[in-house]
Amino acid sequence: MNLQERVLHEDDHLRVLNKPSGYSVLKDNTGAASLADLYEDSFGEPPLWVHRLDKGTSGVLLVARTPECRAELQRQFDKGTIEKTYLALVSGSPPKRKGTIDLPLEKARKGRFRIASPGRGVESITDYEVVGVGATTSLLICRPKTGRTHQIRVHLQELGCPLATDPLYGYLRGKPSENPHLTLHSWKIRFQHPENGTRMEIVAEEPEWARADLD
Repeated sequence: MNLQERVLHEDDHLRVLNKPSGYSVLKDNTGAASLADLYEDSFGEPPLWVHRLDKGTSGVLLVARTPECRAELQRQFDKGTIEKTYLALVSGSPPKRKGTIDLPLEKARKGRFRIASPGRGVESITDYEVVGVGATTSLLICRPKTGRTHQIRVHLQELGCPLATDPLYGYLRGKPSENPHLTLHSWKIRFQHPENGTRMEIVAEEPEWARADLD
């Protein structure tokens, strides 16, 4: 795969990609090609990762092209000024049309995460809104206020409506290597350009599963 075809924005300081589902950002234990491999093959330079997306998650991914740019974007992430918006197709429907999930997370076994016991874990907050409801699934907009690993996936599971496709946290469990795709898409990101200060919004076209016939 040539990632040049998946560039959403490019300048001397950064690139924004529409990450394909099914590719780990870094090498994993499957031996499959990673996004890092594809990036160097496509652009002839090593990626300077600013953040990551789960292997099965598609959509907007920021990549710095200079150390200075990476440091500034990571500072914005640390301050919480970078706004991320995800699309999620879930099983069932939440009890409320919109709400906030404020539940700390902690690491569990075998790369999984879980809702932490009282007094433990790290702060994890996700806003959500239902934008479509079908017979067995619903389409949600999710806005994470913190950036924990698997945050949206675990929060939706705790809400009683896990991702429609998720081998770790969904209703149909299995080996992630057998179905590495998730119904989770990094749809929009807003940030301040690290060089000129312009407020930018980058949008990755929604995947096919997000265009389902929902009311």
